[in-house]
Amino acid sequence: MLSSREYRRSISIGLVVTSLTLITFVYVGSSTNNYYTVLQNFQFSRGKNLSDPSSVRVLCLILTSPKYIHTRAKAVHETWAPQCDRHFFITEYFGNNITSKQINVTEQIPIAPIKNITAGYDHLTQKSTLAFLFAYENYLNDFDWFVKADDDTYVIVEHLKTFLNEQNPSEPVTFGYNFKIHVPKGYHSGGASYVLSRESLQRFYEAHKDPTSNCRKDGGSEDVEIANCLRTKGVYPGKSLDKQNRELFHPLSFTDHFRGLFPDWLETYAENPPQNNYNCCSDQTISFHYVRPEEQYLMYFLLYKTRSTSHIDPKLIKTSHSSMIPVN
Repeated sequence: MLSSREYRRSISIGLVVTSLTLITFVYVGSSTNNYYTVLQNFQFSRGKNLSDPSSVRVLCLILTSPKYIHTRAKAVHETWAPQCDRHFFITEYFGNNITSKQINVTEQIPIAPIKNITAGYDHLTQKSTLAFLFAYENYLNDFDWFVKADDDTYVIVEHLKTFLNEQNPSEPVTFGYNFKIHVPKGYHSGGASYVLSRESLQRFYEAHKDPTSNCRKDGGSEDVEIANCLRTKGVYPGKSLDKQNRELFHPLSFTDHFRGLFPDWLETYAENPPQNNYNCCSDQTISFHYVRPEEQYLMYFLLYKTRSTSHIDPKLIKTSHSSMIPVN
């Protein structure tokens, strides 16, 4: 149980860090059976208001695979993905062994009609490349920003739009969690999600049509190869920090960031030294990685179901998918 001092402090830094701190305490000191018992002991406040991000148009491209359609993809589709102005799941062909559960979910979620995606983790560069080319060919002029995320990423789209509202989609810029190695000017963590401006997507397409750019169609590390390709056309990575120099995008789970459980590679590769405790994450945090399906529902519940939404622009919240899965 939090002390009154800790409670007041957690409330003061806003809903997101408050809510996700609860997740930390749940996972460190409780079993999943105690989620709702813990919820009864806390109240949550909003923190900051949105700065009119309703005009920002975002297309979300979420990488998944057939084996995760009825778990990870379903959870993403029923939580944060509908907050995007439009979203698509990017997956390879299901084959002839598709199950009834998979069939049921594929009839409910938007899957991009992209052919010839090769299955397997080693082909994520191809999957992301085809996703961006699909977005360019069909939606370049319909959206300002184009988000690549994984099916175990949680994106707080309200905060993403608030952040992007201060950026220029006509600039050749991308945003995400910044690594400082392998690529000129660094690159963004793929798992934390990253965002291409409309101009960046235009240049990505041009790079793939330019035989001198040597953009890889497949192989290598997806986030590294996408960044390498963008650099050939002058696209640069923007800074994704708040005014207190806290991160907006996160390549690990909230629990790991809050507790400071950083692998050696993160401390070596991160452009900005990772911070823990209340400095780990901005009040306007945008994303976390390694979020399991049940955690997707929990985060959605904490962010949207435990407070009044009367002060939020209703155009930003689409609650057509509000069902909760049972917690074991």
